[in-house]
Amino acid sequence: MIPTRSVVLAWCLLSVGVSGHEGEYYAAGLALVVAGLLLVAAVVAGGLALRPPGRAEIGAAVAVSLLSAVIHPVDRLMHASGGELVAIQVCAAVTVAVALATLWFRRNRLAWIAGAGLALATGCVVIALVPDPRIDVWYLLQQSSSGLLSGDDMYRQHWAHSHGLQAVYPYLPMSTVLLAPFRWIVGDVRAGLLLAMVATSGLLRRLAPAAPVALSLLVLVHPHWAFLVDQAWTEPLLLLLLCAAVVATEHGRPVVAMLALAAALATKQHIVVLLPLFACWPAFGWRRTLASLGVAVVAVLPWVVAGPSDFWHDAVHANLALGVIPRALCIPSFLQRHGITVGFWFPLVALLGSYAACLRAPRTATGLALGSALVLWTIDATNKQSFFNHYTLPLGLLVLALTAAARTDEATA
Repeated sequence: MIPTRSVVLAWCLLSVGVSGHEGEYYAAGLALVVAGLLLVAAVVAGGLALRPPGRAEIGAAVAVSLLSAVIHPVDRLMHASGGELVAIQVCAAVTVAVALATLWFRRNRLAWIAGAGLALATGCVVIALVPDPRIDVWYLLQQSSSGLLSGDDMYRQHWAHSHGLQAVYPYLPMSTVLLAPFRWIVGDVRAGLLLAMVATSGLLRRLAPAAPVALSLLVLVHPHWAFLVDQAWTEPLLLLLLCAAVVATEHGRPVVAMLALAAALATKQHIVVLLPLFACWPAFGWRRTLASLGVAVVAVLPWVVAGPSDFWHDAVHANLALGVIPRALCIPSFLQRHGITVGFWFPLVALLGSYAACLRAPRTATGLALGSALVLWTIDATNKQSFFNHYTLPLGLLVLALTAAARTDEATA
């Protein structure tokens, strides 16, 4: 149980570290992030197999979320105040409390419906009470979704009223394409991201139905999860697609798995670093990995052909040209505060180190998820600009790894 407890502890360290200052820099937070990263690296490099987490381990993780919701509720960067903010905080805390209570529910289906239903309701409250989160990500997703209807090229659009990015679309096209229907139908892309979170929890229940319900709810109730809904960050969509690729593979649906990975690759650029792990996973293999990459390229190609220079500027150059900023929660930010500047070589060397550690990981769904969490977490910690949203993806992949371990135990029981 030691490797499993190490992963659960790493989840707790990361979730507290990134939520303590809403994902912005503070020394203790970065220390927690790095400590958790080293724990996961040790488990992966040791080639240690995970055992299913017990109720005590799962309960401890949910309890950390509950303590966070009570002691340090979302507030500082939420554009709500007074009774509206209190309503969001109460709903979020009650949802986490119910997730913890599911450990003692006897009927798993009803327990999950209760936990996921409350999370869905809380997310709707957040969206309704904060109609304008005042973050550039929300403006560009909203306006690029509307632009699809009129044939606008997102890489040439300008984002009205945005206080951050105003003429740059830094993602790949599927970020908008997959969320646009929610803008068209209900008026807000955040509805799609909220449903992605709930759907991910449902997929985890499908992967290991005998595992405690609270395990699958961890992707919904991690510390400051309401903040993630509010800010329209796309990590919940990425987590859903990666989980779908794993679950579909485990259930013998290779085409669905390949398309899910392709969609993730066409949504955000850095998912490409996971391709070696998927290629080395025997259940997925290099042929399906190449097929996923090919489908992703085809999906992105229309925007490349329509405006190659615009695409290159926004999707590639703008990301590579980012500088280190002091408020980012990452090691380069810490070094810059002490007069040390590191270049692109720093995350590259760290990435290669994480790949080397993954060579020891079991070639199973658990090993894939845990290795993917390590690789993405490493990039986040060593990249020039990392914040709350970036770390929520490895946070969710740790839950996927623990759930896959529970499924393995069911299969061998």
